[in-house]
Amino acid sequence: MGSSWRVATIAGIHLNLHVSFALVLVLGAWPWLVFGAKGALFGAAMTLAIFACIALHELGHSLVARAFGIPVTDITLTPIGGVAVLKDRPKTPTQELLIAVAGPLVNVVLAAVFAGVGLVIEGPEPLFAAADTLMREPPRAEHIWVLLVSANVGLAVFNMLPALPMDGGRVLRAVLSYVFAPERATRVAAGVARVMAALFIVLWLMAEHASPMLPFIAMVVWFGAGAEVREAKVNRVLAMIRAGDVVSPYGPRFEPGTTLGQALKTLMVSPLPVFAIEQDGRLVGAVRREDLLEAARANGAWGYVASVVIRDVPVIDPFDTLDEVRSKMQRASVRAAAVMRGSIFLGLITELELAQAMEVADRLKQVPRRDSLGRELP
Repeated sequence: MGSSWRVATIAGIHLNLHVSFALVLVLGAWPWLVFGAKGALFGAAMTLAIFACIALHELGHSLVARAFGIPVTDITLTPIGGVAVLKDRPKTPTQELLIAVAGPLVNVVLAAVFAGVGLVIEGPEPLFAAADTLMREPPRAEHIWVLLVSANVGLAVFNMLPALPMDGGRVLRAVLSYVFAPERATRVAAGVARVMAALFIVLWLMAEHASPMLPFIAMVVWFGAGAEVREAKVNRVLAMIRAGDVVSPYGPRFEPGTTLGQALKTLMVSPLPVFAIEQDGRLVGAVRREDLLEAARANGAWGYVASVVIRDVPVIDPFDTLDEVRSKMQRASVRAAAVMRGSIFLGLITELELAQAMEVADRLKQVPRRDSLGRELP
C-alpha cells in the first residue's frame, strides 16, 4: 500500500489514509487544547468528522465518473484534502462538468442536512449563540452542528473557485470546451488559475490573520495548472498519431515456456516495460518487467514466464489514435495494448512507444515547413 493505509472500501472504491494524516489530527486538536484534554479530543473528533465529509465529496466525484464508465480505484485522504484516482479522463465537456460539480454538491447537501438536524435538535437560538462563541468557550453539542455546517459550506465554496486543478477550474474548462478546442480551453482556464494563485499570495501578504496554508495552496494551483496544460498538449499530439504508425513487429516476445533466466537476458538489452507472450503466432498475454524481476528473485532462473502472464491485455486497431490507446492502457491492469489487424497480432504498444511518439511529434512541430523551392511556409 506504500505511503497510505486502507481503512475502508465503499461501493468497491478503496478509501486510504496517507501516512501524514496523523498531522491533521494534531493540527485539529491544537486550537482546542486551551480547553484542556476534553477540548483537544473534541478538536480531533471534529477533524475526523470533517474529513469524513471530504471523503464523501470525493465519493461524489467517483460515483458520477463510474456512471460514465470511468473506473475509480482509490480515494486517498491527505492533510490538504482528498484525491480520487480516476483511471481515465472525461470524454466530453458535459462529463467533466457533471463529475466536477458532484463533489461540491455533496457538501451542499451535507450542510443542509446538518443544519436541519441541528435546528430540530437544538433550535435556532442555541445554534446562533454557539456560532458566536465558537473557540471562545469550551466545546459543547451545539458547536458540532455549527462546525459541520460551516465546514461543508466552506468546502463547497472553496472547491468551486475557478482555479485548476480544483473543481471550479474544471467546471470553467468544461464550459470553455463548448466553445474552444480542449487544449485552448485548458490554457485559458490555467491562466485564470494562475491569476487566482497570485491573488492567494497577495491575500496572504496583506491580510492580518490570513491562513498560513494560502501560499501552499497557491503553489499547488500554480503548478497544477501547468500540469493540466501539459496534459492537454499530450492529448492533442497523441490524437494525431495512429497506432499502426508506431507499433513495431520486431519487439522482443516470449513464449509461455520461456525460462525466467532467458527472459532476464532480454531485459538486459531491451528497455521495454512490458513484453508480449506469444504461442504459435497467437497472443497469449503480456508480462511486466517488474514481475519478471520479482519472479526471478523468488523462483530462480528456471521458472517460466507463464507464471506471471497477464491475459487481460487491451486490444486496439492499427487505425486507433494513440490518444485512444493511452485511454485503454490506463483502464487496464497492464500498461500496454496489443495492436491487432483482424486476428493477426502486430505487436505491443507500451508507455515507451507513447513517450517516443510524443517526443518526435513535438520536434517535428518545431521544424519549419517548406515548399518545393525550399521557402519557409507560414
